[in-house]
Amino acid sequence: MIGYLEGEIRFTSKGRIILFVNGIGFIVFVPSSTSFLEKENVSLFIHTHLREDNLSLFGFASAEDLDLFELLISVSGVGPKIGLGIFSVSEAENIVHAIETSNLSFFTSISGVGKKTAQRIILDLKSKLSKGDINMKNLEGSSELVDSLTSLGFQKNEISIIISDIDNSLPLGTQIKLALSLLHK
Repeated sequence: MIGYLEGEIRFTSKGRIILFVNGIGFIVFVPSSTSFLEKENVSLFIHTHLREDNLSLFGFASAEDLDLFELLISVSGVGPKIGLGIFSVSEAENIVHAIETSNLSFFTSISGVGKKTAQRIILDLKSKLSKGDINMKNLEGSSELVDSLTSLGFQKNEISIIISDIDNSLPLGTQIKLALSLLHK
């Protein structure tokens, strides 16, 4: 497994570089938001992704970015290309913030990420990033709706994802119907 490379960039295009290290040119996929110049010397933390028919290298400027990338691709339905796509749209701090605040629209705006995948990313990673504490900020002001949904068997972490999509000025019955339709998608 390759975990770190240091060398000179010989070729660069959007989202991909060839890094020349000790006489070997490695193709490394990088976030397209990162810009490199040919002949530039760089150091990258590497995720080696091995499939039966392919070996791919994904490079990041910091170990923290690499750790977040590996957390993202640990989620079912999120592969390295989608993980890299998330990093191409935003920086690590914004990605973590989107997870902590259950920002579905942040993730669904990324090519290849649908609503269910975005919900899975948030549910799977929120507890890992916040050391087990689920941020229930989105549940404030909707206690009747939350109580109704929990009595129907839904978990608060599931409810926190969809609660911001429901207008709390609507009658409670309408809010519950909307919530159920969102939870069953």
